[in-house]
Amino acid sequence: MSPPTTTLALAAVVCLASGFAWAGPAVDGTYQGDVFGPVELRTDGEHVVGTAPAGGPCKRSGAQQVLTGDFQGNVFVGSLTVCQSGVACETSGTFPVMLVYNFEERALAGRVKLDGGCASDALGPNGLLVLRAPAQEVYPSAPAPAPTPTAGQEAERQAQVPVQIAPMASGSAAQVAAKRSEAVDVPAALRLGHQALSAQNALGATQQFELVLGQDRKNASALMGMGVVNFLRNQQVEALRFLELARAVGNQQARAEASFWMACVRRADRQSKPAQEALRRAVREGWSPPEGNALVDRELQRLSGEGPMFEQLLKEARGRKRAQGRDPQGAGSVSP
Repeated sequence: MSPPTTTLALAAVVCLASGFAWAGPAVDGTYQGDVFGPVELRTDGEHVVGTAPAGGPCKRSGAQQVLTGDFQGNVFVGSLTVCQSGVACETSGTFPVMLVYNFEERALAGRVKLDGGCASDALGPNGLLVLRAPAQEVYPSAPAPAPTPTAGQEAERQAQVPVQIAPMASGSAAQVAAKRSEAVDVPAALRLGHQALSAQNALGATQQFELVLGQDRKNASALMGMGVVNFLRNQQVEALRFLELARAVGNQQARAEASFWMACVRRADRQSKPAQEALRRAVREGWSPPEGNALVDRELQRLSGEGPMFEQLLKEARGRKRAQGRDPQGAGSVSP
């Protein structure tokens, strides 16, 4: 199996800088990780979900969703769940990830930034993740003839690497990515993300929140936003996981809002009692609905239809005046 090329290591930076808006690739099927092992990828539009089987370097007890996110051109922005090892390291975690798809090699590659001082048996040196499409072996003695590309494929190939790049020293790609992360305008990204959520634009919201989480994995507002994004996509397990993370790291206002969205997720999953408990917790912690938010208004109407106990809790929440001078981004609100 051939090692990842310089193109795989650097094309993400080039493509983001070039600003192309062409459609992403369809990555369906079992992709083999150089170290990670097999991952079954499924594409729905530009959204990708990857599931890994039991076992592997992380010794999973059963099949697990390990990759989720969206393509922006040939750049995949999302999150990866992977095992960790090291002193004071959690045994597993979910981390923001940016991968680039190379059309010629039919492979995804990028670096995963784990917790400080941690390593993973499922990743290569410096957190390198490489996933290759099946049948990628090359036999020098009898190479398969290259198919003639269609006009569309040739356009995609040329758009992928619009300029020639000199080889860079080992580790320099990670340094470039770190500098990009430092340059993120977090308040602006959060504002755009929450505005996209209010318009129920899940893809646009994901792009902004992933930028923030790439710089600050414990940003309660971005975690909250990712929870609501997954809720909009009917991915209830992922939604609850992000909302629980937001509750764990946020202030009281963030915890209250996370509880409200947990109630919405539970209601959508037809779990009336847990939904009622989550809504009661939200109200007890001081949550009140924002004004002029169509998405929240939709969920309030749906919760009201669940019965008198829900209606009573919502009546109490509506009667509470929202705090003045609040910072909706810092608190994880989806208010515009």
